[in-house]
Amino acid sequence: MAVRHVAARLTPVVLLAALWAAAPAAERMGYPPGEFAARRQRLAGLLQRGTLVLFGATTPTPGLRFRQDNDFFYLTGNESLNAALVMDAASGEAHLFLPKLSATQIRYEGANWLEEADAPRAHGFTSVQSLQNLHEVLARRRATPGSDTLWTRLSERDEVNHGRTDVAINTARRLGNPFAQQPTEDAQRIASLREQFPYYTLQDVTPHLDRLRLIKTAREIEILRYNGRTSAEAMRRAIEATAPGRFEYELEAEATHWLLAHGMQGAAYPAIVGSGPMGNQWHYEDNGRRMSAGELVVMDYAGSLDYLTVDITRTWPVSGRFTDAQRKAYQTDLDAQKAIIAAIRPGVTRGVVQQIAEDIFRKNGFDPRYAYVGHYVGLSVHDVGDWSLPFEAGMVLAIEPIVDIPDEHLHIRVEDTILVTPTGAEILSTGLPKDVGELLALIKH
Repeated sequence: MAVRHVAARLTPVVLLAALWAAAPAAERMGYPPGEFAARRQRLAGLLQRGTLVLFGATTPTPGLRFRQDNDFFYLTGNESLNAALVMDAASGEAHLFLPKLSATQIRYEGANWLEEADAPRAHGFTSVQSLQNLHEVLARRRATPGSDTLWTRLSERDEVNHGRTDVAINTARRLGNPFAQQPTEDAQRIASLREQFPYYTLQDVTPHLDRLRLIKTAREIEILRYNGRTSAEAMRRAIEATAPGRFEYELEAEATHWLLAHGMQGAAYPAIVGSGPMGNQWHYEDNGRRMSAGELVVMDYAGSLDYLTVDITRTWPVSGRFTDAQRKAYQTDLDAQKAIIAAIRPGVTRGVVQQIAEDIFRKNGFDPRYAYVGHYVGLSVHDVGDWSLPFEAGMVLAIEPIVDIPDEHLHIRVEDTILVTPTGAEILSTGLPKDVGELLALIKH
């Protein structure tokens, strides 16, 4: 009662600050070992027979904090280089293979789980073995009844800011260069498995993994909620820092400071801060332009926490005032976004909400082709998932209809990450204004 009484006397801005101040110190949440064991058991239930073999990343991430292969981390929680997972699909028994590190490697880079005496029990595996045993283990499994199938990833990997399709497109573009014809690591690995184990039938585990990853666990939802609130506040601070004459990278800096100060391991994707004509360059990343009065700035940025991303975009006038044309476009985009979110609930299809957004665009005279519902969000900001499925509780999506008129330097995007609940949709990036009056009130110059 006392807390409600005090809160009722606070303005929304003061209340938000009080809530942040009362929150526990920024802390990365992580996952208990049981989280990964449960995921493996669910996957085993889908596969039922055969052997799963999956590989972790083999090289550090250049210039950045290391990030494990998404699929491998999802099933193991392990962040070692050159790791491999072997799982019996019939029983769910899982074996982790790690390289034996030298004393020098351990001194400079730290030990892996091979150096832990009780590693299998502590991390939920049947065994943790040296990587040099992997080939023989796979060869011996041929004698296990029902193990003629070798499940592995035959599709493209996904990355923190690139979905499987994005990776495939980037690979295709590289292959257009006559001097960049080397196969991908995944393609080479598949060829090696087929050559070295011709008696196995290789099957793609990706569709089953993608189906699991599509529905978030309770722990994932907890992390995504914190990430959503933190990333929304980071964007709020960037909006408040806006003024004519400032550089785009100054807004990025304001947001990045907040993200890192509150536990994010990094960004979900490179910040997009596009002012004026750069707003129409959808994946602009230079962020080096000086902003001017009369222009719009489009900012698309959010954090990555414990391998989970969110996706947020806001568009606002540098001067703090929309022109009539800008305001009409903004309100149309916002109305479409709100209508999409209001219509989402379990059982509804993407086509239904797409039509709602297109109708709003047409009614207001805008091209409906960019009345875009959005994409799945999770380990990748363009996460895995089948769009032919109706919405289900536990799905997480970014909703981002777009108005784009390059000739007028007009680009409007209002984007939030939402969680599908049993009764509707919960906005995870809550707390960041998007109604015109509240949005403009943040720009105080």
